[in-house]
Formats: sequence, C-alpha cells, structure tokens
Amino acid sequence: MRVDVTESGAMAALLRLQMEWGVDVLVDEQPQDRFAQSREERERSLPVDAQPQGEQVPARPAARPPQAPLPVAQSVPDLGFLRGLETVDALAAAIDGFSGCSLRSTATTTVLPRGPVGARVMVIGDTPDEDEDRSGIPFSGVGGQYLDRMLASIGLTRKELVVASAIPWRPPGGRPPSPAEVAVCLPLLLASISLFRPQRLLLCGGLAVRMMFGSQANPLRLRGKWRDTQWDTTWGPQRPALAMRHPLQLRAGARARREIWHDLLLLSVTLDDEAGITSVMAE
Repeated sequence: MRVDVTESGAMAALLRLQMEWGVDVLVDEQPQDRFAQSREERERSLPVDAQPQGEQVPARPAARPPQAPLPVAQSVPDLGFLRGLETVDALAAAIDGFSGCSLRSTATTTVLPRGPVGARVMVIGDTPDEDEDRSGIPFSGVGGQYLDRMLASIGLTRKELVVASAIPWRPPGGRPPSPAEVAVCLPLLLASISLFRPQRLLLCGGLAVRMMFGSQANPLRLRGKWRDTQWDTTWGPQRPALAMRHPLQLRAGARARREIWHDLLLLSVTLDDEAGITSVMAE
C-alpha cells in the first residue's frame, strides 16, 4: 500500500522511523567525508597550544617479537602438600578440601577422578557440565553416554580406565575458567595423574590439551599423534598423551566424527601393540 507522505500523520510516522534508524542528516548534493569532519571538530576543540602543526602521522609502536608459550611447569603453583599423598582417598580429601580456588564455593559438588590405579589410559575431559556438577562423576550425562559408545567401539569399558575432569569444579553458569583458575587447578590434575599412574593420557577437549601442553597449544593441530607431556618431573615421569575432540563433538558433523574415529583407532592399535609386547615378554 502506498502512503501519502503529504499527510501530517504519515509524515510524523516517517520522521519517527528515521530517528529510530539513526538518520541524522539529509542526503547532500556532494559526498561528504564524515571522518575528516570529525577529525577537524576534534582539533577545533583542543587548546591552541595542543592543536597539531601540519599533517602529523602518529608513530606506530614497535611490534613485539612473538614469545613462545611458557612451559606448563612454569605456570604451576607450588602445592607441595599434594606430592605426599599415597592413596586415592587421601587425594579425594585433599582436592575436596582445597580452598585455594574460588570455584569450589560456587560448584555443587567436587568432580573427582575415578578408576583403577595403574590403568592403561586416563581419560581427561573439560570442565564439569551440569550433570557432572550434580553427580560428582566425570563424563556423566550425555557426554558420558557418547564416551561409553566410543570406548565400546574399540573393545574398552569405562571400568578399565581412569576418568577425570580437567578441573574439579564447574564454573558459574558453565563459563570458561579463567587463566588464574586453570593455573591453580593444574597441580590438582597433575597430582591425580601422579597417584593413579596411568600409562597413557587421552585428552578430550581443548582445556585438557592446553593444561598438558601449554596455553598456546592448538588441540586440532596436536591430535592424531602421541606426544609426551611437558610438566615438572617432580610430578612423576612424562606420559604419552593423545589429543582428541570431546565426545560431545560427535554431534558437530561428519568431519568431527571422522577425526574422533581415527583417534580411537590409534588408541586401539597402540594398546593392542603394547598388550602383544607384554604377552611376548611374559612368555
């Protein structure tokens, strides 16, 4: 329907619409450089002695040379009391009673590692989600169901492995943990690895990968190959780690599912080869 803008009501409605859209000037006969006008207005507002003399181009600050990411060991706070733990129960009590991280006071429960000491693989996920926060069990809920199916596809069960969260408490609202929170929780994870003594680590998600390989680590570039971790050897010997997508990323698309399947095959072949070598040595 065509509106006759000559009517006063239609004209008022059109003006209100233009104001809502941010129209503040009519179209001129000649193009106007609004940026130059804004610069001139700023210069006129300066004191006389502060106005620029001629055309001056501000110098760009010298670019800083790229810095290599700090090794993981340099970002680990000294929590020496964790190194003297000898049992899983003592570790659980130490983590649950740890007051050095503010996340503990906002989370519902502490998500503690579970599984047999000396397992062939320790699966480390990201921050706890709502299901894990309620139950206190790593990889519960939908993510846990996907993990169980992934393990079953290569003949493994959760009972054979250690499962853990990268940090033991869910941040408020599920937000990403801050660098300070990650740094203070890293010794808790390293102490868990040291006490459970897994042979290998399966890092499911970006947070777990960055905690093991440094804050600048790219999870997608590190996947597909076993790599030695780089922590302080006072936490125990280095262990081969395999970076892979989180089980929930099975829903992301065909590429994610293909990459997860390739990493699972690498895990399966590696464990089978190690089992074969062990049986031969036993004979």
